[in-house]
Amino acid sequence: MIACVRWLLLVMFVVVTFPFLCVLLLLNPRKHNNLHLACRAYRWVNRIFGVQVVAAGFDAIAPGRPYIYVANHQSNHDAFIVAQVLPPGTVIVAKQSLRWLPLVGQLYWLTGSLFIDRSNPRASIKSLRTIARQVTQHNTSIWVFPEGTRNPGQGVLPFKSGAFRIAREMGIGIIPVTISCTVRAIRHNRLGPTQVSITAHRPIEADLVASMDAKQLASYTREVISNGLPIV
Repeated sequence: MIACVRWLLLVMFVVVTFPFLCVLLLLNPRKHNNLHLACRAYRWVNRIFGVQVVAAGFDAIAPGRPYIYVANHQSNHDAFIVAQVLPPGTVIVAKQSLRWLPLVGQLYWLTGSLFIDRSNPRASIKSLRTIARQVTQHNTSIWVFPEGTRNPGQGVLPFKSGAFRIAREMGIGIIPVTISCTVRAIRHNRLGPTQVSITAHRPIEADLVASMDAKQLASYTREVISNGLPIV
């Protein structure tokens, strides 16, 4: 019963907010901040589902500098956890299949988020070049889930190397982010709150990024994120 009420509230929330948000995003002159605006609206989903997000480390990140945020990916609710902390001037890199999902695909497009087709190497390279241009032209930060898919099991899956190639080629730093495994323990049919932690670790600055190849960098970043699990 509780779960039904929550899902009904979610549907009502989306029906009411989505049209107004679309108009706002279309008219907003600062397009690179569109995702931040959308996140400010949809972080309320955490309240609907009784999720308390505990953020750490984000206040220590230097403002105005582009970074590549690299996070582990465990559930569909990760997007709403990220919405609680996503900095202005940041876009998400999503897999191509999300482009065609009703509402989700349109929202991603309106927020200026970028898509990558991992099944097609040539298209993937083209997408990576588009992402690189976004970083340089608009001083944009990027948020990626380099596992490439949700990982409902223990630990962190191997990272794909695309984001780390961009970091090396563009000479920008990486911020490892750990989302706690309690995100998988959200119980929709329970009134009690679920606490989920999201932690930004110390940045891997550009000089250290340049000292490793993409695979080494992916492995190093994955280790930092893995060492943050589990988080209370």
